[in-house]
Amino acid sequence: MTPKITGPLGEIDSAVPGVPNSRTGAVWRLSLYFVLLQVSLAFLAQGNCLFAQETATDRASSGTDSPQSGEVADNAADNELNGAIADSVRSMFQEKETPYTHIRWGTKVYVDAPIGNEPAGADLTLRKAELKLSRKFGKNLQAKVSANYNHGVLKAGDSYLVYTGWKAAILTSGIQDPPFSLEAGTTSSATSFMENALPVAALSENKNAGVDFLKRTSRQILNASWVFYNPRQKGVSERGQALVGRYVYSPINFHEHKNIHLGASLSYRFLNSSATVQFQSRPEVATSDVFYVDTGSIADGKAVLRTGLEASQVSGRFSWQSEVLASRVTRDNADTLGFWGAYLHLSQFLTNDSRNYDPGSGTFINVIPNSPIGKGGWGAFELAFRASYTDLTDKDIVGGSEGNLSLGFNWYLNEKFRVMANLVKVLDVDRPGSEYDGLDPLIFALRTQWLIY
Repeated sequence: MTPKITGPLGEIDSAVPGVPNSRTGAVWRLSLYFVLLQVSLAFLAQGNCLFAQETATDRASSGTDSPQSGEVADNAADNELNGAIADSVRSMFQEKETPYTHIRWGTKVYVDAPIGNEPAGADLTLRKAELKLSRKFGKNLQAKVSANYNHGVLKAGDSYLVYTGWKAAILTSGIQDPPFSLEAGTTSSATSFMENALPVAALSENKNAGVDFLKRTSRQILNASWVFYNPRQKGVSERGQALVGRYVYSPINFHEHKNIHLGASLSYRFLNSSATVQFQSRPEVATSDVFYVDTGSIADGKAVLRTGLEASQVSGRFSWQSEVLASRVTRDNADTLGFWGAYLHLSQFLTNDSRNYDPGSGTFINVIPNSPIGKGGWGAFELAFRASYTDLTDKDIVGGSEGNLSLGFNWYLNEKFRVMANLVKVLDVDRPGSEYDGLDPLIFALRTQWLIY
């Protein structure tokens, strides 16, 4: 039986509700430093772009342009907005159409292979096999159904209706990922690493059923979702309704091929009396179904509050992104629990390519190499670095804490085939009473990724 001890987040100071006592000061200062780092990097990198925008504004206000030029500019802005939304929808329905029925289909297949025997039980793994079917009904309505085979389990994937009849907006209803976190919202075929960062895997929202509305303006994205059904996963079900929202500041700037992205996410889930909650993460590799950090099933929960801050930028071949996430579980007959984590991710392409930011949704979509194999080139090559940390211990829950440093190499042979190599150094697992306590393995794994559409 796992011993119950007080976690590193300590007790809550009753004099200032919700603020940790001195034992946790360092943890929350570190979280604040991550936020400041994100904002500082974002605005430093954006300095030249802002100067260029101000110069253009000065020229426009000098009176040298005719009244018609303002109308032309407005039309151009509208076209950019509509184009961004159209590109987003196309990325959601990236399938091959069959004749006569007009049903489109597509598949994803990921095969992972360990190099060595870490983590324990690592073996050749069919990480993901997905089949997608979709069809368009009229001009503004599309339907999609998908199923995933993952670690021996068959389950429903993204299955929804999408309505696009409003200007620069998308309405989606069905099973989908709620709008929480930059990395969680990015399709797995577009991430630079084989698995999501520790805090994203542990603390972000799972796939749920609900209604989602996204609105894009020239500078920001507003995304809100009402979740009303939560599929059971591994015997744990966060039954209850949830309100999820995400705001992103991301000016559209197609011509400079740069973007600045600053965002925040919020999720509040009302739990039913029969609901259970669990937070866990693999060591950023899925060649074994091992979770170094895991809270186990948490009962008697009343509500779960999730928060997140995110920032990223693509500047030519180089890009970076960072997030801080936290979850707070309110319980009926026990103390409130708090968990958190953060990561920083850097990417550099060795070829004349870059990560593909989708300005319509504020996430990343698949890389399309400029010189793919078979068309006179060798594809695209990417190097990536990531530092991540998550802490799932508080009060009587000893889920453990873990910190990782990861290196990634990606070879995009074309837009449909990729070879990945990840080297993950687990710095330390602090989970007293667990067989994983004190582990610090070096993990090496490969993946081949096929997209067929």
